[in-house]
Amino acid sequence: MLKYSRQAFGLNAILAWIGVTGSLAVDATGVVIVPQFGPTYFGGHADGLAGSIPRVVDNLSYFTIWSNILVGITMYLLYKNQNRDSFWFKVFRLSSLMMITVTMLVYILILAKDANPQSWNIYTNLFLHYITPPVTILVWMIFGPRGWINWKIILSSLLIPISYIFYTFARGAVINKYPYGFINVAELGYVGALVGTGLVLVLGMFLFLVYFIIDKLISLAK
Repeated sequence: MLKYSRQAFGLNAILAWIGVTGSLAVDATGVVIVPQFGPTYFGGHADGLAGSIPRVVDNLSYFTIWSNILVGITMYLLYKNQNRDSFWFKVFRLSSLMMITVTMLVYILILAKDANPQSWNIYTNLFLHYITPPVTILVWMIFGPRGWINWKIILSSLLIPISYIFYTFARGAVINKYPYGFINVAELGYVGALVGTGLVLVLGMFLFLVYFIIDKLISLAK
């Protein structure tokens, strides 16, 4: 593995955790109250510490947070041991790469125009959507590890995003609130929400193929 890879993995992990912990801290303390986009979207909790727990649970129910946490975990584990290469670690590494890329693309292309983060959330949003994703992609492009992507790994890497979809539908059925418009069953119905999430999964599969090809080309060039 290239020189400075350990430092790159460590920096990548730090950036991911800054975004996650900063976002959780803002919601836990209630220093910034995010306006609710509608009655079937996350939010609408009590101000201050009274609404701390439901705000944190909502925070942990965003795909953005799942993807940044997965990046933070996998990058930290690579920082600690660059020879780590078990099957499931390869799965989580590829899944984190795909998920953080989807997070960046969906946010910038679809969600950013209506997001309007305020106060401290301007900075957490910067880390979660604009800093950690491209850094993660760049670190993978330069430092790898290489040769980890195959069809078995790709299919297994869908486990976490599919689990997120099931979790979101199940929680939404109980609280009638959803994180994003394209998965909002209350607005779109189950057919519309499944189509929306299906399109995001298609994007994920396309990214898997792109990264698979890039990985092969970089490996052949060495």
